[in-house]
Amino acid sequence: MWLLAALCGVSLVACAEVGTGPDTPAAIELPAYPSPSVVIGDTLRDINGKVTGIRAIVRNVRGDIIADAPTRYLYADALRDSALAVDTISGIVRALRLPRGTARLAARVGTTLQVLREIIVTTRPDSVDRGGQTNFGLFTTTLPDTSRAQATTNTSLSFNVSVRHIDSLKTLSTVNGWPVRFELVSPANANNDTTLAVYLVDDNGRASVLDTTDGGGTAGRKVRIRAQRFPTGTAIDSVIVRAVISYRGVAVKGSPIRMALPVKRGS
Repeated sequence: MWLLAALCGVSLVACAEVGTGPDTPAAIELPAYPSPSVVIGDTLRDINGKVTGIRAIVRNVRGDIIADAPTRYLYADALRDSALAVDTISGIVRALRLPRGTARLAARVGTTLQVLREIIVTTRPDSVDRGGQTNFGLFTTTLPDTSRAQATTNTSLSFNVSVRHIDSLKTLSTVNGWPVRFELVSPANANNDTTLAVYLVDDNGRASVLDTTDGGGTAGRKVRIRAQRFPTGTAIDSVIVRAVISYRGVAVKGSPIRMALPVKRGS
């Protein structure tokens, strides 16, 4: 959602008289970052490990994007602490230490347009495990699979993993805000196609393969099973999920984690 400079009473921007020229900025948007978090002592990277700066979108009064708008980037809470260093031009973000509160980055155009967005400053992910989660028991599907209630019934418990940091004293702690990618190995569904027999969902039942660890270092995804289509017979079959966690493009210790859910067709 982009913010118009002409709106008064909005804390993210000042009121201004907006010009109508095609190259005159009238609104600014700061989309989701390449990753929800940046590691202390490192730069912001995308989920594949590539260093990537933040990038704002600037529009004119008609809503058209101004590709070469002179946008500047900064750490919005620099007067409070020096947790983040931001390259004004490229938007490259480096984490120096933990902030004393919520960390926010800002993108500005001129003197009247500014937008803020929070970012998580976290510790380095060093290992991953199932966080004490045991193997799943037999899951029996419910037929017919024709309503919201049955959709919930035919959705598994969460496949969870825990991401951990190891400090210089070999002490384990949890890693907050780290992206974890979940994949369906069997039945294979590389694109998480919701028309297939099995696909991955979040806690609200929406198709999703990517989760971010919470304050306890845990991320998870559930499996939605279309009961009329899986298993195909009366024998017990298994849904196999793989969780992939990497840092700088390299799998962390313990990754990938492979988890299986035995499934029996209901009557």
